[in-house]
Amino acid sequence: MIKFTVLIAFLFSSILSCAQQGATIYFIPEMNDQPLVPGENDYLPEIRDSVKIEALKFYISDVQFFQDEQLVYTLEKKHLLIDVEKPESMVIDFTSKNQMKFDRIKFNIGIDSLTNVSGAFGGDLDPTNGMYWTWQSGYINFKLEGVAKICPARNHLFQFHLGGYQAPFNTLQQVTLKTAKGESVKINIAIDKLLTQIDLEKTYQVMSPNNQAMEMAKLIPSIFTIAE
Repeated sequence: MIKFTVLIAFLFSSILSCAQQGATIYFIPEMNDQPLVPGENDYLPEIRDSVKIEALKFYISDVQFFQDEQLVYTLEKKHLLIDVEKPESMVIDFTSKNQMKFDRIKFNIGIDSLTNVSGAFGGDLDPTNGMYWTWQSGYINFKLEGVAKICPARNHLFQFHLGGYQAPFNTLQQVTLKTAKGESVKINIAIDKLLTQIDLEKTYQVMSPNNQAMEMAKLIPSIFTIAE
């Protein structure tokens, strides 16, 4: 009886593995080509100062996979909140009914306007996650907070809360990356590259949709790269 049960379980798992193929997306925030550790000082030669990241959250949405320019799969979950304080949020597991081949991944950084005008939701979109302003301003697409001595703000704190869904301050950005063959996609996010493009002595607080938020949002797609 035990052998029969084990056999049935094995066959059932085999059927499932044939019917559904698993894949994983890893988002890996980095400082100086090393995994980012919140609360740890990292020296950035470009600005001749150390930076300590205290918060990093952002939304990924509308994840799509392509093969030879053809759409082959769309991630079922539309909105994903990535939070460096929650490592489990940086690993996205999913399954497709058929063995999926893809050579490109496309996604948005932020929340689309339709979702914004629909009000607050639950789950990753729950306002308690600290990524929602108001119904008028909508969601924060990308949040980065930290400390740098060159920053003249109180306690040397910089705060970048980038959001906005209405023209001319729609900060939603799109990322398209070529991928290697395999079932896993590892995406590096070079936070140091972003910070070295910002003059922290002059720009250290962006907390609403405006020109500064737009200019900063345009820098974000370039910090996403496929891990070698």
